[in-house]
Amino acid sequence: MNKFLSVVPVLFCMVSCAPKLRIVPSQTPPQLLTLPSNATSIRLDISDSFSCDGRDYGYYADVENDCQLFHVCLPITYSDGHNQTFRWSFICPEDTVFNQEIFTCTRSDEAIDCADSPRYYGLNSNFGSEEVADSDIEDSTAVPAEVPQVLSRRVPYKN
Repeated sequence: MNKFLSVVPVLFCMVSCAPKLRIVPSQTPPQLLTLPSNATSIRLDISDSFSCDGRDYGYYADVENDCQLFHVCLPITYSDGHNQTFRWSFICPEDTVFNQEIFTCTRSDEAIDCADSPRYYGLNSNFGSEEVADSDIEDSTAVPAEVPQVLSRRVPYKN
C-alpha cells in the first residue's frame, strides 16, 4: 500500500505537467483567407492582399489572384458610431474565374478580362436598389407589343 501511495503523487505530477511538455511547432501556418483546406489544389500561390476598406457591400474579384478568388465585403456601422468591415473570401472551381460583370464564376473565355474587373466594382452599388428591382419586375411582366393578343390572353385550364 505504501508503494501505491508513493506512486500517486508522481502520476499526478506527470499528468498535470504533461500538457506543458508537449512539443508544439514554434510557428503554425496561418489560416489561408478562411478558404477551404483544398484551395491550394486549385491555386498554389494565393496572395492575401485584398482589402475591403472603403468598399461598399458587394462581391469583388481579386485581380492579384487572377480573379480565381473573390471576396464579399460587408461594412457595418454600429449604433455607437464604430465602423467595422467584414470580409469573406471564396475560390472559384478549377478552370473558372470570378466574372465581376455578372457576379459569378465562369470559364475564363466567357468572362471579362480580369484586369478590367475594377471597372465593374461599381455594379455592387446596385444591391438593394429598389429602382433596379422595380424596373426588372416591370420589364419581365410586360407583354411585348409584337405578341399577338391571342397569345397574351389567359385561358382557363380544363381537366
